[in-house]
Amino acid sequence: MNSLLRLFTGFVAALLEAWQELRIHKLRVLLSLVGVTIAVASLTTAVAGAGMAQQLMTEQLERNGRPALINTYAFSEQGEQLPSANAQVANAFTKTAERFDVDYASVVSRTYGFKASAQGATIDSDVMVVDPDYAPIHRIFAQHGRWLESEDAQNLAPTVVVDRTLYQELELDQGPLPASIEMNAGAQKVSVTVIGATSTRDGGLGGQMWMLPQTYDHWFAATSPLADASYEMWVPIEGSEELAAHFAVQMQAELPGYSVESMRSDYLSWGGDESLQQLAMVAGGIAGIILLLGSLSLLNVAMVTMKQRIREVGIRRSFGATTGRVFFSVMMESVVATAVAGGLGVLISVAVVTNPKVINMIVGSGIDQMPAFPIGAALAGIAVSIAVGALTGVLPALVAARVRIVDAIRV
Repeated sequence: MNSLLRLFTGFVAALLEAWQELRIHKLRVLLSLVGVTIAVASLTTAVAGAGMAQQLMTEQLERNGRPALINTYAFSEQGEQLPSANAQVANAFTKTAERFDVDYASVVSRTYGFKASAQGATIDSDVMVVDPDYAPIHRIFAQHGRWLESEDAQNLAPTVVVDRTLYQELELDQGPLPASIEMNAGAQKVSVTVIGATSTRDGGLGGQMWMLPQTYDHWFAATSPLADASYEMWVPIEGSEELAAHFAVQMQAELPGYSVESMRSDYLSWGGDESLQQLAMVAGGIAGIILLLGSLSLLNVAMVTMKQRIREVGIRRSFGATTGRVFFSVMMESVVATAVAGGLGVLISVAVVTNPKVINMIVGSGIDQMPAFPIGAALAGIAVSIAVGALTGVLPALVAARVRIVDAIRV
C-alpha cells in the first residue's frame, strides 16, 4: 500500500513539475503546441467528418432499400410482369407476408406523365404508388406534415405526400399543410390534398409524389393504368436469402399458373458497403499524414530547445536528481503539453463540425438524421495527442538523461 502511495505521489509530483516547466518556457511551449493543436484539430475533424459522410452515404444507399430488402415479382404465363392493380397478386403477396411474419411490406409501382400545379406554377411529376410501409423500408421521413396512412384511402379527395422539389416549386412552403394542388394526367384534372413533404429529391428535373394503391385505383387507374409493379419486404439480414427463396415458393402456390421471383436487392447484397470502407480508409490515411506532420514539428522543436537546456538539467543533476527522474520529468513535459494542445484541438474541431453553416456547406439538406459529434473522435484526439507527446518526448528525455554535471559547467 505504501509503495503504491509513493508511486502515485511521485507521478503527481512529476506532473506538477512538468506544468511548472511549461509555465517557465511559455514561448517554447507555444511553438510546440501550435503544430500539435492544428494536427489534433485536423485529425479529430477528419474522423468526425468521415462519420458524417458515412451517415450521409448510408442514408443515400438506404433510400433504395434498407438491408435486407427483398423484391418480389409476379409474372403471367406469357412472362409479363403484372400490374399492381391485379388484386389476386396483391392478396397473395399480403397473405404470404403474413405467413412469414414480415413486419414491413409494400407494393411499389411508378408511373409518369403527370403535372402538378399550384400558385400559378406547374411542374412535371412522377407518381409512386406505395403502401404506408414504403417509408420505413426506404428511410423516408416527412419533414413537414406526415406520411401516408392506411386510413387515407377513405378520404374524399386523393391524398399524397410530395418530395422537396414539389414542396418548394409549388410554394407549399409558404403555408401550412395540408394544402391542395391540381394533378393533370392528359385531359383529366384532379384536386389532390398534400398532407406531407419529405426531404428527398429525385435526380430528375421534375418532382415526385407518393399515394396509396387504393387512391390511385379509384382516381387515376382508368385513364393512366399502371404498367408494372413489384413487391418489397424489409426483413432481418440473417437468413434473408433463404427467406426470399421460400417466400417465392409459397407465394407461387397461392397463384396457380403464375411464376414468382424473390431476390435480395439492397446495397449490402451487391457490395455497396465497400464504398463506406474505402471512405473510412481514406479518412484514416489523411488523419495519419496530418498526425505525422504535427509530431515531426513537435519533435524538431523539442530537440532544439533541449540543447538549450543543458545547463538547467545539469543543475538539477547537481541537486541530486536521478537519471530516471530527469528522463520522466522531461518526457512528462511533452505529454502534458500535447494533452493541453489535444484538448484545445478537440474543442476547435467540435466548434467547426457542429457549426450549422459548415454542415450545410458540406452535406447540404440531404441528410435526415444528423449524427451528433462522435465521442470516439474526441477521445481519439485526446489519446493520440498524449501518445504523440509520449513518443516525441522520448528522444529529448534520453538527451536530458545523459547530461552530466560537467556538461552544464562547459556550457
